[in-house]
Amino acid sequence: MNDFENIKTSWTQDQRAFDSETGYKEILKKSKQIRKKQRIGQIVLGATVILLFIFFFYVSAYKNTRAFWGLGIMMSSLIIRIVMEYYSIRNLTKIPPYKKMKDYNQKLINYYTSRKFIHFLVTPILFGCYVFGFILLLPVFKKNLSQGFYTYILWSSVFIFLGLAILIAVQIKKELLILKQLKKEISY
Repeated sequence: MNDFENIKTSWTQDQRAFDSETGYKEILKKSKQIRKKQRIGQIVLGATVILLFIFFFYVSAYKNTRAFWGLGIMMSSLIIRIVMEYYSIRNLTKIPPYKKMKDYNQKLINYYTSRKFIHFLVTPILFGCYVFGFILLLPVFKKNLSQGFYTYILWSSVFIFLGLAILIAVQIKKELLILKQLKKEISY
């Protein structure tokens, strides 16, 4: 009976090591996917800044204080977010994946824990600033656009901002899930 218990214990430990290695590879894969999405997000945000910059000069926003501040706040919040994501990706790529699994997991835990600050404090503030900048532009739009087009912009912006908020929440949830998995893996 003692041999059976030894075999059972050995199998359980081997299975745990296998699960841990599988989990490690899965976490690496998810981290790469998130890094790729962060880069895509940076590109989209950068393109948005460029479009806002072009729009800034197209409508001569520098002549209208309200348009100047609205577009300025929108562009500034996007630029701050791009810079933060750039440094975040840079910090993630500095973590060497060839270290021992526990060391690598701990560094990933530290990385994703630091991202919680960005997700729960900085992102809502920047998103709020972006929306505030847009709201500053609404009287300018109302004055310079037809009633129908103004109504379209007003309603579509509500759906766009709601969609962005949901997209941001989903991405945050994915990163929190990775953090949870990492903490689970390190407890083995």
